[in-house]
This record gives sequence, C-alpha cells and structure tokens, in this order.
Amino acid sequence: MRINSIIVHELVKDQHEAIQPSNYRQTVLDPDNDLVVKLLQGITAIYGSRYNSAHYGTFAEGEGRGAFPDTLLAYSAIDQPDEQQFIAITMSAMERLYDKASSSPAATGGYMVFSDYVSENTRFLLIAMIKKTPGLTLTEELVPEELERLDLKKLHQAARINFEKLDQYLAADVAERDELNYLSFISSTSSESASGYFVSALGCSAGTAASKATNNLIRESKVFFKDNDHLRDNKDAFVSELVSYLSEKQSNGESVKLSEIGQLVHRHIPPQLADQADETVNNFLTRLNSEEVSVPSEFPVSKSALKKHTQIKGDGDNWKFSFEISALSDDEAAEIYYDRDCQTLTLSRLPQDMIDQILSVLDDDE
Repeated sequence: MRINSIIVHELVKDQHEAIQPSNYRQTVLDPDNDLVVKLLQGITAIYGSRYNSAHYGTFAEGEGRGAFPDTLLAYSAIDQPDEQQFIAITMSAMERLYDKASSSPAATGGYMVFSDYVSENTRFLLIAMIKKTPGLTLTEELVPEELERLDLKKLHQAARINFEKLDQYLAADVAERDELNYLSFISSTSSESASGYFVSALGCSAGTAASKATNNLIRESKVFFKDNDHLRDNKDAFVSELVSYLSEKQSNGESVKLSEIGQLVHRHIPPQLADQADETVNNFLTRLNSEEVSVPSEFPVSKSALKKHTQIKGDGDNWKFSFEISALSDDEAAEIYYDRDCQTLTLSRLPQDMIDQILSVLDDDE
C-alpha cells in the first residue's frame, strides 16, 4: 500500500443534540508514520468484511447528487494532486456531511479519515468514519483505569472511490454504464436513519448491476467450494440450494442479502469443521464483497443471468433442446448423462406422456 495523502477531521455531533463546529486538521498526516500506516491498514482490512459489507454503485444523478460528486470528478482529473488540492476535497466532503448531519437529529459524528492511496496498483479515495470505544488499561501502580481508543473493528460509515473504474465508467456508453460501478459505501441505505445522512451527503447511489452481481455470486461460490478440500464434496448441494434461493428471491421480487448467503454456506460446512465455520463464512463473504468481485451486500437477482446458470439450451437442424443444469452429469446414473468420449447425451426417466408420443410416432412409421 502506498499512501499519497491522508488526513483526519472530526464531525462533532451527539445523537439528538445540536451539531457543533467541526474540528478540522489543517495539514496532512505523515504518510510514512508507522501509526498512520497502521490506522489506514486497519480500516482497509475490515472494509468489505462480513460485518462491514459494502454496497456498490455510482454517484446519484439529479436532485440527490449534491456538490461533492462534481468536486470529486474534478479532483480525479488531476494527475498528481498536491496537499492543498487533497485537503480541499476533504473540506468539501466535510461541509456536505455537516449540512446533512445537522438536519438529522439521530445522526452522530466521529473521526473522519480521508486518504488518497494506492493498493495493488489501483488508486482509491477512502472516506471512513471511526469512533472511540471504551477500554481498560493499567496504571503504573497496576490499578485498572478507563482508556478510550479508536474502534478499528467497525466502520460506522465509509465510502471508497476506485479511480480506475471511474475512468472506465466515464469512457463507457449509456448501455455499458448500467453494469459498471466505481464506488462502494458502508452505511444504511435509508436517508432517514441515523447513518443514512452519510450516503446522502456524498451523493452515493446503490448500483443496479444485477447481472454482474448474480453471475459473480454463482461463479465465486463454485470456485470457493471447489478450491476448499473440506468443502469440495458439498459443492453441488450448496450450488443447488443457492440457485433455489436466488430463484425464490427473483420470483418474489426480493433482494439477495449477503447475510443470508452466509447462512446458506454455514449449513454446508461439515460438522468436523464446526470450530472453523465462522472463519470460513467470513472469508467467503469478504471475497464476494471485495473490490475485485464486487458482489454488494444487497442486490436484486438478474433473471437472465440466473437462467444462464440454471439452463442449457441448444438446437440442431431438426431439433431444439433445453434442460436444467442440475439434471446434468457425466455419471451414467444421472437423469441427463453426458458421455465425454462419444460426446452424446442420454436421457433417462422420461415422462410417460413423452414416451407415448415417441412410441406413437415410431409405430406410425412402421
């Protein structure tokens, strides 16, 4: 990780109390300071984890956009922003956060960490709110006393812009943009909630890339179970239950939730690995919600994408054929058996009415 710039401001507001003037830092932090590096690493390590899962999307258009997105776009066009340009964009964000939090009685403040950094050759702008949490320490006389420390286990609100994906989005046509995201955020999607002001202030909007999310969820599920020696035998059963879950959500017009996917995974972890179940689920959900895979914490099912994973269709000069993938196997006992050597399909357990039709045609030919 390379830190280009990093700074911390404080949004000062207690719940159901009037907002106070923000506490601004006037200079950036030393990016080479070990504690500064540790702070940013701590935040990025939990971003997208099981209990800090992110929505993926873009900036809103129209009335809900606000001033920050255009400020960010101007900043992104600068090849190498200097310290003052970086501080200016953090001030712009803080002003919007102040305005929105001041009109939300339930809103609370916290320490706002801003950083322009590069991770795995990709540049990001991170905006994250962290808070203090009570703890204990021992005095020199070995007497316990209270100690407040930064809570790096929970991101109360956060947003992250991927500059590479932003450039791809700006270069894409209108149709392509429907399946592209360049930002993610951790917060309630409700603008009326205690944390919803954060999303509104920065102009974040959850994306509608349902096709990509559906495809990636099913594909990564297969890979995860296949690559794990202890889970491999349960892959087909899990994928079958996952597809059933997605089909039900699609039929009911409901959204997929990563928290529910985690429950499905948990049911397919062997009993002998019960003590590793939480870690396994955490690893899987973190992978799904990662920047690379970009499965959001909640999304609608794409009917067309789901169909690609549940049905195979084909046609020849004199026939058309479609079947459920779950019925296919290279095991001779399968309902639809594929012979790899002969490259042929064999159907078994045909319904009686189909058998009757076939026999009727054959008998007529005789």
